[in-house]
Amino acid sequence: MIKILKIRPWPFKNETVTLHWIGNVKIENRQWLIQAAFVHRNECTIIELPIAALPLLRIGTPYYDGLPMQTQKKGMLFKIKVDNVKNGSVSKAIDVCRNLNYFLYKKPELMNQNIWSFQSGGATYHIPQTEMIRALFAINKTLTNALLRPNGLDLLVNKVSINQNRTAAIDFSDEIPGTIMTDDFARYFGWLYLHPEMKQSYSSVQSNSYAMMANGINLKGIPLEMTMPNTNEFNLTVRGMQRIDEILILEWLASDLADPPFTEINIQHKSVKKRVYTAEKRKNRLSKQEQSQEHVLNENNGERSREDANQPVIDLEPTQMAFRQSTIVNRIPKQEQKVNQGDEYISNSGQGGGVQQNVVGLDESIFGGKIAPIEFKTMEIADTYMNYGLDYFIEMIRYLAGYYTHMSVSVNFVFLPLGRKFSYLPDGRRRVCAIGKVSNGMKESFIIEVAVPDNRSLSMLIIPSLGSAHKSEIHIQGLLTKLVFNSGSWSNSFLKNQVHNKIRHYDETARNWAKRIIYYL
Repeated sequence: MIKILKIRPWPFKNETVTLHWIGNVKIENRQWLIQAAFVHRNECTIIELPIAALPLLRIGTPYYDGLPMQTQKKGMLFKIKVDNVKNGSVSKAIDVCRNLNYFLYKKPELMNQNIWSFQSGGATYHIPQTEMIRALFAINKTLTNALLRPNGLDLLVNKVSINQNRTAAIDFSDEIPGTIMTDDFARYFGWLYLHPEMKQSYSSVQSNSYAMMANGINLKGIPLEMTMPNTNEFNLTVRGMQRIDEILILEWLASDLADPPFTEINIQHKSVKKRVYTAEKRKNRLSKQEQSQEHVLNENNGERSREDANQPVIDLEPTQMAFRQSTIVNRIPKQEQKVNQGDEYISNSGQGGGVQQNVVGLDESIFGGKIAPIEFKTMEIADTYMNYGLDYFIEMIRYLAGYYTHMSVSVNFVFLPLGRKFSYLPDGRRRVCAIGKVSNGMKESFIIEVAVPDNRSLSMLIIPSLGSAHKSEIHIQGLLTKLVFNSGSWSNSFLKNQVHNKIRHYDETARNWAKRIIYYL
């Protein structure tokens, strides 16, 4: 199973750097590129990546060797009630970030980014439009590449319809790889395509970009901009940084924005086949090597990805979108697939099951391309919104940050590693844990609280930092993996040689909870 994709080019050898901001887009060698600004030791370096790398980029996240360190993100969690996305105003990053003391290193390609600002609950929230585009539209490589292509969504379908009974039908084009043609993708795409406001907003990214290009040449590129959709009230969870009553949103984590105009959807795609069973012998193809676990992004813009209907898919840290109503997906076969059910015979010929190419591409595939293409999944479709049972923990963390002002406190959500039943909640969602990072100037500690809305008994875990973000990331991810493979238990079998404190849960106020754990921090 393919697990990771490393960002390339990567000029930061053996260094931990933080993604500080996302910059402009530009065309080079007939490919769209996007700028990512990383900061290390108070120096800002901008690298250019394929536009389809946008889902890999989460502002405020440290990276090492091209990989994000998910447990080390900066910021706090905020739950927001948004009355209508359209109710807000646009401004430039330089104006917003100056007021929030968020330094953009005098880089024009960072300062001219578009910020959407809106008010809720007496506070003003500011979110980069690049982050909104990532969270709402850049859910995989295919849809991200289509963002800046004229009629990008329309070119991904052959035919779309919806009747008065709220039953939709979509015949998807062959351009979409079969490996991403899941029921959840169909639900999301149907909502995006058949909701007029959302489709227009998606299309506006391309039309706004081409309009800016037509108005003049800018060697540093142009900022992404979207037209805000008219929406109903919805809930939004974000990670951000606060200064008085203003919050800079670094990452859009989850929402219940999706309200599809259909209750049932019939989909067609070349990968949807009717199985015809035969009594012929079954082939079992053997491979002498296991699939590679590590892939690096192609950094030669002159080389293009080849066409491949069965592109491998990497599961990235997902953004959650809760649908306000359940939708039925019916898969309508276009062709037949013969399935042999006879005796098995062994074959070691052919290329199937071998090692995947190490260098992979995120550009649009072309006939005659040489680079192996790769896809990814970065959205979780759910029927419920963020009810992980962690609200009380977040309240306690907020009390820590507000009362013990000499401490530096941050918190973020991390999805548990895959591999066992405990990785998922009973309703099918990925299980998450909240990770708080607390520093008093002399000591840094991590507080790990795993979501157990299914009423499993699991203590909070407090561990010390290992001195660097990279070492702590490896340590925490290792502990979470062992937790998953020990059926959700902080077992002494892997904790006995670790410095740690397990804190039991009691029915108490957030204030008393915070005072009880301060001794260990």
